[in-house]
Amino acid sequence: MKSSVTKFLAMVFILTAVCVVLQLVWNNQMPEKMRLYDGFWLLGIFAVTVTAVHLLLLNAKGSDGNAFIRAFMLSTTLKFFFYLTVLIGFVLYSKDNRQTLAIHFLFYYFAFSALEVSMLYKEIKK
Repeated sequence: MKSSVTKFLAMVFILTAVCVVLQLVWNNQMPEKMRLYDGFWLLGIFAVTVTAVHLLLLNAKGSDGNAFIRAFMLSTTLKFFFYLTVLIGFVLYSKDNRQTLAIHFLFYYFAFSALEVSMLYKEIKK
């Protein structure tokens, strides 16, 4: 299990680094009104949340199947409400462009969700 956690943490680090580079390129190439300066906070929130949920689910994997399903459903529901709260908070309090914020939020959501699901699927399949 330790090697799978290490592999997952390495993948999260790589994905986060790629997203930082993409955001820097975005901020340098886009006009001033489309730049997103609070996006690094958003990226950090996604990286920490996905890591915490993945570790929780790996912990629940050792239990019976019903316990894992309950943990998965609970984590998915809580993650959804947490992400919704984060999005509303950023929309209300960030001075950045809301469309740009939504684009980055969706990109991070899909990128980190794809990583989490693929790594979790490989781990559960073992």
